[in-house]
Amino acid sequence: MGSSRPFGNIRKLKSGRYQARYYNLGKQVPADTTFATKAEARGWLATMETDILSGRHVDPSSGRELFGAYAARWLETRDLRPRTRDTYASQLAHILAEFESVELRKITPSAVRAWHGRLAKSGLHANTVAKVYRLVRTMMDTAVDDGLLRTNPVHIKGAAVERSVERPALDWDDVSRIAEAIHPRFRALVWVGATSGLRFGELSGLTRRHIDLTERTLRVEQALTFIRGQGPTLGPPKSAAAHRTVTIPASTAEHLAGHIETFVDDGSDAFIFTSVKGSPLLNRYFAPYWKKALSTAQLDDGVRFHDLRHLAGTSAATAGASLREVMARMGHASSDASLRYLKASERRDSEIADRIGQRIRGDLADPRA
Repeated sequence: MGSSRPFGNIRKLKSGRYQARYYNLGKQVPADTTFATKAEARGWLATMETDILSGRHVDPSSGRELFGAYAARWLETRDLRPRTRDTYASQLAHILAEFESVELRKITPSAVRAWHGRLAKSGLHANTVAKVYRLVRTMMDTAVDDGLLRTNPVHIKGAAVERSVERPALDWDDVSRIAEAIHPRFRALVWVGATSGLRFGELSGLTRRHIDLTERTLRVEQALTFIRGQGPTLGPPKSAAAHRTVTIPASTAEHLAGHIETFVDDGSDAFIFTSVKGSPLLNRYFAPYWKKALSTAQLDDGVRFHDLRHLAGTSAATAGASLREVMARMGHASSDASLRYLKASERRDSEIADRIGQRIRGDLADPRA
């Protein structure tokens, strides 16, 4: 009984090491390294044969492209919002510092672990490190999909997970104090932000045609961002879910009506919120007034304008909004962020129970009950 022809061939070099080669699609393919023993060379050939039979074969000569060139091409071919592209470019700098001139195939799991360890000790926020790690992992996943690598060497357990940061919990008294302390031009902005949950760019992008004071609604159709080389730029909201109409309380509508009468130009495309000089409102123009207001109101200087959005989300949840309703109001594409507000409302369960008790006592005290 004849034996089948062995896959590939092995030869011993003058150095004492072993070279392995095989044929695929009429082309001789050598291993991209030599082996200390003949058994190691046989094992490599066995792996290549299995990959060919299973359709997972990757030519060992693939992946010679330098990571820096591949990353630039990866970024260029992605359909990204300008702000997201700038964020990725900033994160990529931390990766290029280590791997820019390294061939894709020579990026090993141990090299990734060493780089990640140094990055974690560099002083960057832990969540920033997680974002940078996710970016390089995604890029290398694409390299695998492109047939340049057999496996992704970026696989550190837990490295992609961001830790939730406990933000200052504002209440309505805090909002009132900030609104009173801030420049009058931004007073309505504080109230609208705290009651609508709109993001800063969504608020900056509002114009007269987006406001219906009779119905007390705000239509989110655009957002204002800063793009390097272009300046203030109007674009679509963060996601499809961010296109929405939000109703504001009557008291906020009153603040907004007074603001429009005092500070907003005529014309349907006139911005509702602008800088003190009347230009499109970027955070860089607003931030000094926000910080001064926090100081005057004697609040933690770590409070961000975005914390007003958190208050809006939690308030919607405690008012009895369902998960779907919170998602719609906040413009969330997934339920993860909205669930955070619902969980916050669960922690106030005792307060809700006390209010129920007060209602019961009030009804029982009413002779008509």
